[in-house]
Amino acid sequence: MSERMGSRGRDRIVAKVRYVDPVWKERGEAPRIGSRESRRAATSFHDVEITDVRNRVASGGANLDKSGFTMDGNVSMVKNFRDNEEVSRVYHDEMKNLICRVTGAQSAYVLNHLVRTETPVDFNDGYARFVHCDYNVRTLGKLAADVLGRYGVEIQKNWKFAFFNTWQPFDNLVENNPLAFIDWESLPEEDVIDYYYTGRSEEGSLVAAPVYSASHQFCYFANMSTDEVLIMKQLDSRPDRSVYCPHTSFDYPENVGGPLPRRSIETRLVAVFEN
Repeated sequence: MSERMGSRGRDRIVAKVRYVDPVWKERGEAPRIGSRESRRAATSFHDVEITDVRNRVASGGANLDKSGFTMDGNVSMVKNFRDNEEVSRVYHDEMKNLICRVTGAQSAYVLNHLVRTETPVDFNDGYARFVHCDYNVRTLGKLAADVLGRYGVEIQKNWKFAFFNTWQPFDNLVENNPLAFIDWESLPEEDVIDYYYTGRSEEGSLVAAPVYSASHQFCYFANMSTDEVLIMKQLDSRPDRSVYCPHTSFDYPENVGGPLPRRSIETRLVAVFEN
């Protein structure tokens, strides 16, 4: 295993990540996670190898359709990412334009955004600490209808939809708590199970998460800068494309990270493909 320090960070590292426990795959009920306590009860740590995929993406060896992720650039005009009004007014349009440009979608609509820093208010805005997907493929149609209905858009029969998560650092480059994600091409769909996220309501929302397999290939972009955006696929109604990009933050091994805290903003969007 390479321990060479590349120009932008380690090319390949080993770190611990939390997975939903495999026992849930055999149970007749889905885990419910919405607090640190319920997360610890339903998950366990595994050592995984995480590879920097900058060169692979640049060479075309990985992309959204086959791998579930890519990277692009965005020099944001937002002055204060903690100002929800400014983010909604300025950043949402930046991300909608980015998604349409990168994917070829005719339009895109923002579900929400979330800012994460070293000082979270609660479980919802803390760093994500287990491998998960943001949605569940079984709810794709309803979710698309709900979001587009919020914007007064009438869905046409021939439209297809894909959901994306954009993730961009602000204030600092990412020296701690970077985001790792699983390459779709290494993820059998049967490894992905249901779970309920209960961080915002007792009833919870149906989402999904993988159980551990040694075949999963973890990737990341080392030392992301504030003008770089990670784009991850979360759902797709188009055939023969990636569906999920499970992801989690992780701690760098000792002596790899730097002193600056990670601050990031993520947006969740639905892209509309009209033909």
